[in-house]
Amino acid sequence: MRHKTLLALASFACVQSIQPVMAQTVPEAAAKRVDPAAAPISTTTEPVAMTTSLNGLPIRHFSEAEVAAITPPSTQFTETPLIAADYDKYFFFNRAGTSFDEAYADVVECDALSSGMSYYGGGTVNPAAFAQYGVLPSAIGGAIGSVFVDAVFGSAERRKIRRINLRNCMGFKGYQRYGLEREMWQDFNFEEGLTRENAEARAEALLKQARVASGPAPQQKALGL
Repeated sequence: MRHKTLLALASFACVQSIQPVMAQTVPEAAAKRVDPAAAPISTTTEPVAMTTSLNGLPIRHFSEAEVAAITPPSTQFTETPLIAADYDKYFFFNRAGTSFDEAYADVVECDALSSGMSYYGGGTVNPAAFAQYGVLPSAIGGAIGSVFVDAVFGSAERRKIRRINLRNCMGFKGYQRYGLEREMWQDFNFEEGLTRENAEARAEALLKQARVASGPAPQQKALGL
């Protein structure tokens, strides 16, 4: 009986979520889309230099001064069995020979896919990328799937799915995953369950993640997906 009630609620949510979208005009819908890759890190009014990557997504080109202004987070720590036990939750990525521009574009795309931008109302992403990067569709925010997952499993399950999707996406792009101590991880990462991270804090964290992903190769052993 409980499952039938949940499915009924999920179906109602699906109908309610679809109706407002269908009522929008094309210009109105397009105006509400947010391009996470275009988030500036300065207050200048100069146009941001952008090009298009092979997958059709924009790549922002950062100046040397902009990159230098992003303080690289520390990733050096002494490993213990207790810290290593949480590497499935706390980790970072790095790919040898990657520029900051490339790393930022990859981090932003994988964050958008793993976070489920359509669920949080932040924008849209290319659905073809879901299967390409091994992203679990239940995290992307289909109305029925999201309501059902949240009702049964809650915030913890959504955070777990986000981590899996992030690892699959960055791994597909050739990045190595490395374990990190929890407090260090929190300095430039965030967890999202049923709520969306603050936009300003999110933008800052993604810039720092790109700094690490394009930085010197870590001395520790890579974990794999």
